Amino acid sequence: MNKMDSLPRNITLHLTENCNLRCRMCYFWGESGCYSTRDSKSQPETLEFDLIKTLIQDLTPAKPSYSLFGGEPLLYPHFEDLAEEIKKGGSYVDTPTNGTLIAENAQMLVRTGFDSVRVSLDGPKKINDKQRGNGSYERALKGIETLYHEKERTKSKNPNISIIYTVTPANFDVIEEFFLHDLNLDYIDWVTIQMQNFLTQEMGNSYAKLLKLEFGEESDAYWRALVRSIDEFDSIDIYELTKQVKVVEEVLFKKKKNLLLLPPTFSPNNLKAYLKADWNGMKDQYTKCYSPFVSADIVANGDVAPCHVFYDLVMGNLHEQSISEIWNGSRYTKFRNMMKQQTFMPICSGCCILYLSGKKARKRKE
Repeated sequence: MNKMDSLPRNITLHLTENCNLRCRMCYFWGESGCYSTRDSKSQPETLEFDLIKTLIQDLTPAKPSYSLFGGEPLLYPHFEDLAEEIKKGGSYVDTPTNGTLIAENAQMLVRTGFDSVRVSLDGPKKINDKQRGNGSYERALKGIETLYHEKERTKSKNPNISIIYTVTPANFDVIEEFFLHDLNLDYIDWVTIQMQNFLTQEMGNSYAKLLKLEFGEESDAYWRALVRSIDEFDSIDIYELTKQVKVVEEVLFKKKKNLLLLPPTFSPNNLKAYLKADWNGMKDQYTKCYSPFVSADIVANGDVAPCHVFYDLVMGNLHEQSISEIWNGSRYTKFRNMMKQQTFMPICSGCCILYLSGKKARKRKE
């Protein structure tokens, strides 16, 4: 690596396309997900472990944080070995998961020093199982409980246990019921309540034109999976939603639990604008996304993508080049320069990562 080269500080490893659930709203395996709608003869990809080990070695000087992504990451056959490799290099590692495989992996997660486990749940059993599959709710809760008690048994602080609650028309009015009656908050360190990510068809079409014109890319498999009609959200009562979130927020504050809201401003007017794709009408305004400058996703086939989930735009492939060659290459440089000049791509407003890595605009007068 050239001394002048830089390296990413955050890496998402898309370990496997395999998943043991078929969550309805999932942009991978859901009803309109990119894997559900593609050629049924194609087999789910799995990221080669030797390729990851080389990547970790190449990134050791930067000590980036790693997020293990899927599919369902705990289905990855080398998960424990990978966790050990990452921790051996002195890096932070977390994973989002549907929670159904945590119980059988609890000892491993504690033993390896894993930093954070983020469990996706969508409400009480009836709601969650309707969206994610029968039995998924009880298995996830059992996994959380098992992991918590394993931490207690070994007197370990890690991994932190988080809940990711994605708001949809099916679960917007059961937030209090889930968090204050069904879930044992003693087991939980963090809570994320986030609105469902989506694109309009117009946003997708504009993005497709940009990809073809600037980068010669014609893939649409990933962005199309996030296209929704804003009419789908008409049944969400914004006032009921914000009222319930406020109640939960107060309880979490008293219990000294961390809460992350996406978008950050959970007010009726802001969420109304969000669900109407009226991005300019939102209070949460951003002037820049830092992700292309600090983060990269490694797709299961070895592709390196600059945007999380939107894997249609590819910067290179680790089977052909090193991460340093790709990260500092002309294609990435062109993309970053474009982001500096144009600020955002057409898809950016519909991405929750913007709320985590964006530079917020100065607050407007109310």
